[in-house]
Amino acid sequence: MSDDIWGDDLLNVKARGETFTNLIKSIDDSKVISIEAGFGRGKTFFRQAWAKHLEAQGEVVVQIDAQKSDHSGDPVVTFIGALVQALGPDEKTRTEKAKDAGLKYSGMIGRSVMKLLLRSGADEVIEELTGKLNDAAGDMETLNNVVDDLGDGMSTLAGQMIASQMAAEQARAEEMPEQLDALRGALTKDAPTDRVVILIDELDRCHPDYVIALLEAMKLVFDRPGYVFCLMVNADYLQRMAEHRFGKLEDGWEYLEKFVDIRLSLGTTDEVIGEATRALVMEKLDIVGVPFGEGPEFTVERAAEVAAQMALLSGLSMRQIKRVLLKVEVALRCYQEVHLDLPLLVYLAFGDAIGGVNVASILPRAQITPEKAKKLCDFSDLDDNAGRKQNARDKFVHDYSGDVLTLNEDRYRLDPPKRGGTYYPWAKVLKGLAPSYIPEHRNILDAVHRLESG
Repeated sequence: MSDDIWGDDLLNVKARGETFTNLIKSIDDSKVISIEAGFGRGKTFFRQAWAKHLEAQGEVVVQIDAQKSDHSGDPVVTFIGALVQALGPDEKTRTEKAKDAGLKYSGMIGRSVMKLLLRSGADEVIEELTGKLNDAAGDMETLNNVVDDLGDGMSTLAGQMIASQMAAEQARAEEMPEQLDALRGALTKDAPTDRVVILIDELDRCHPDYVIALLEAMKLVFDRPGYVFCLMVNADYLQRMAEHRFGKLEDGWEYLEKFVDIRLSLGTTDEVIGEATRALVMEKLDIVGVPFGEGPEFTVERAAEVAAQMALLSGLSMRQIKRVLLKVEVALRCYQEVHLDLPLLVYLAFGDAIGGVNVASILPRAQITPEKAKKLCDFSDLDDNAGRKQNARDKFVHDYSGDVLTLNEDRYRLDPPKRGGTYYPWAKVLKGLAPSYIPEHRNILDAVHRLESG
């Protein structure tokens, strides 16, 4: 069962998930835990797999994709809605469970009371107060007496706004805790635990104001025994967001610590990302085709090494890396009869994803471009700088072309040499190979892109 849950664990986070589960099982009060990793470092995969693992261990789990609720602007509604949804698959089931638990389903969770609790626009709050919110707001006669006692100098509108705020505070301080306890009871009634674990993801993609409101609601409104919040976050992003919103924070103070009790790391380091990319290449790109050349430099293993290095250089997320490698996979499958340099395809595909790259140390032969060849061969024997240019030409071939000097002769596309002679290495590379080598690989990737784009 566990292997099925973590089956696509390229980032090797299964062990951490199992350890974090032990931590959750030790908690019997309210806690907020952050599980931290950078952009594209597997937070969403971990959240989804870990949720299944927790459920298999008997935990009651509620998952919240914060990005999908960002448009509402009401984080309390987000939390309540997710908890109510978890009661059952349909409205009838949810209503019955709420009634059995003593939950004031229509009053506490309905739209009207949520408007009140969140203090949305004053006109809406007042309209709700004077209409159908008597049960949730408490004793309106008492509130009206308070308004009357304020004197003639205060407008009715201002008085009603104060009354609405008092009602909201009463609901937050008295009714909300009772109803949250009842909701937790309904969720855990048939479970071996009385704990509800709420996993929150995609905060990094939300509007800063919504993120702040959600964190504050989580800590101020939902700080009740039995509720354990686990935030999948990029701590550096939240820190920058907070400093943009509030100004430079005190030295050594991190914004996340205002809300979080326990900070944990997902542990997806650069090394882990590189190894995950390497494994993905070995799995997806080991496709039978026509290699561009013989030897280890043209194998899937070499392509995996190039991909691992490019992944670290690019800063792409694992989701983006998978898209890059899918493009190469499609190229290999569509052009199986063409001699293809797999490491070069990988190099070029990553370059496309990040808007261009030129790192000679990763794949030296990627420097063999038509433009470079033309420049190195653009001189005559009468040129005063001919000797210097010849040295530069030969040095380039020595430094960047070692992998392609022993290809089959048809790779160079040169006419047979006259009188049985042989071509110089520079001629093979710069006159024969360079004009078509990278452009043809480039054209194949472009063709795949057009296929994918429809």
